Amino acid sequence: MSQGHDSQSKKRERIAELERLIRRHRDLYYNQQPEISDEEFDALVDELAELAPKNPVLGEVGAPPVEEITGLPEKVHKIPMGSLDKITEDRLELWASKAGPLFLIQEKLDGISMEVEYEEGRMVDAITRGDGLKGEVVTHNARHFNNLPAKLPHPFSGSVRGEVICRRSVFKKHFAELGFANPRNTVSGTVRKKYGDLALASHFEIYFYDVAGGDVQFKTETEKMEFLRDRLKLSIAASFFDQDLEGVRKLFSEYAGDPAGGVPGKRDRIDYDIDGLVIRSNSIARQRELGEVQNRPRYAVAYKFISEGRVTTLQAVEWSLGIGGRVTPVARLDPVQISGVNVSNATLHNLDYIQSLGLRVGDRVLVERKGDVIPQVVKVIEPRGGLAPEPPKKCPECSGALVVEAKYIRCANRKCPGKVYGDLMRWIGELEIDAVGEKWIDIFIDQGLIEDPADLYRLKVEDLLPLERMGEVLAEKVVRNIAQTRNPPLDRFIAALNIPEFSRQRALMLIEAGHDTLEKFLALKPEAIAAVKGFAETLAEKIHRGLHARQGRIAKLLAAGVEIQPPAPGAPVKGKFSGMTFCFTGAVESTNPATGKRWTRKELEDLVRSLGGKPLSDVTGALNYLVMADPESTSSKAQKARQLGTRILSEEEFLKMTGV
Repeated sequence: MSQGHDSQSKKRERIAELERLIRRHRDLYYNQQPEISDEEFDALVDELAELAPKNPVLGEVGAPPVEEITGLPEKVHKIPMGSLDKITEDRLELWASKAGPLFLIQEKLDGISMEVEYEEGRMVDAITRGDGLKGEVVTHNARHFNNLPAKLPHPFSGSVRGEVICRRSVFKKHFAELGFANPRNTVSGTVRKKYGDLALASHFEIYFYDVAGGDVQFKTETEKMEFLRDRLKLSIAASFFDQDLEGVRKLFSEYAGDPAGGVPGKRDRIDYDIDGLVIRSNSIARQRELGEVQNRPRYAVAYKFISEGRVTTLQAVEWSLGIGGRVTPVARLDPVQISGVNVSNATLHNLDYIQSLGLRVGDRVLVERKGDVIPQVVKVIEPRGGLAPEPPKKCPECSGALVVEAKYIRCANRKCPGKVYGDLMRWIGELEIDAVGEKWIDIFIDQGLIEDPADLYRLKVEDLLPLERMGEVLAEKVVRNIAQTRNPPLDRFIAALNIPEFSRQRALMLIEAGHDTLEKFLALKPEAIAAVKGFAETLAEKIHRGLHARQGRIAKLLAAGVEIQPPAPGAPVKGKFSGMTFCFTGAVESTNPATGKRWTRKELEDLVRSLGGKPLSDVTGALNYLVMADPESTSSKAQKARQLGTRILSEEEFLKMTGV
């Protein structure tokens, strides 16, 4: 009895851990930078499916839009954008016997999914995938895609779904020098910007594979693709019609090649990234019969390629100073060829990542590089008992003291020459200055063109033209894009000053407390900052020191012509939650009685706002309530809340407070 109980307890703990890992890595993939390979992520999903086949996490797709970061409005999809189950050779024949006999096969493009709405043939909105039910409205950028028409030759009213990509050749020509990691991240990062260089979006293409709405009915996928291609004149993904199972296998073999044997496939010869083939039942009637399970269609599957990776030896781990003064680890490897590129260095992300791998010098490790992705160590294949990598005790640039902040190490010397780079990149990132990436900033600093954010606004085209690989078109774009950020909102301006622990959200908290001009910010005393709810004395002192230390920089920026926009007027809503702050974490389980569906996090946050409260994105000293489905959770946010003495509410307790 006791053993059975222990077994069930361990199973529940593992399920909870898998839920956390899957959601975390899904968010990193869609909103930030992946830390594990697709295969490792799929293994987590497979394990959860085996332990808890009906777990709601299996039905989640994409990742929630990050509105507080992008500032973009959200919209519910007319076509729910679900995900595809992957298929392996051992299950392919069984699946085909149910979904066949004929199939539509398309390349599985490695970009970002998007729904485009048309009304009477005119484009209304373009919406990112988001969490599958709603996404971010990015119409302002999508209008500039080089193959997306604003007006169709047919008065179609409905939605079409496609994948936005950046070709490899385009990436190398226009984006590789701007600091982007790879084509997919280039698309995701550029399309989801509220402000930015719209000309960059003109380098992207969208290829469609689904349509809904209007008066048109289809019997087969072939008819659907012909309607998209011939009637609407839209570009469709590379398609192979009326294929049987033998055709599926033949096409997969042609595309995949034999990576282990060094034989390239068709995917290596095309000018864009794909990670497999999508196979759909050609019959729409058969599709209706098969239906969906947990937002995943049973009539379509992803037949994915084996990851391109090689095993090599870890020779050393070195540490370098990066953006914001963070000191990050880099793996030095025995050189190995991956996708035609000689790889000898790979990213290790941070301390937590090294520890999670159990990495030691001398280990045989698996290194992956997909398309133009930065190489990364993803797994220890053969431990060899060497020394564990030791983080440095001094900054590699200035030999100053280092401080540990969570999983990161940071140089504490604000005069460190390496942090000039970090200050510049923080300014560029907060103000979303496109065409000015890490590599160009390195060059500008080396050539003595800039040493402070204010210097960006003094750059002229003739200053840049002598630089290698800097043509007139790019030079004009750099100067123009910088000039477009001369009028930042106050909160962005303050956040871009790169004051440690002083984010845009914290700046907004002070603005809402009445400190709504630059002059008021500069006049702030530590006690005035600490008097604002959510600012402890220690943090108030840091912010005061940071603002005081940057008065010279602020003066330079104003002298360079930067003019700050005042905050938009508007009185806060008064209600029963006035003065209260709430943070929602984890999957939402409760049902909204008004819709009969599960609440979304956005709906819950809007409910807080309507009652005069304020939603926060993280657990800080400013937080009053952390809301989660399981108040007994041991997640990092729950642990931090307990340490701070923040009250943790179940969803039921929260909804009772609202009166819903």
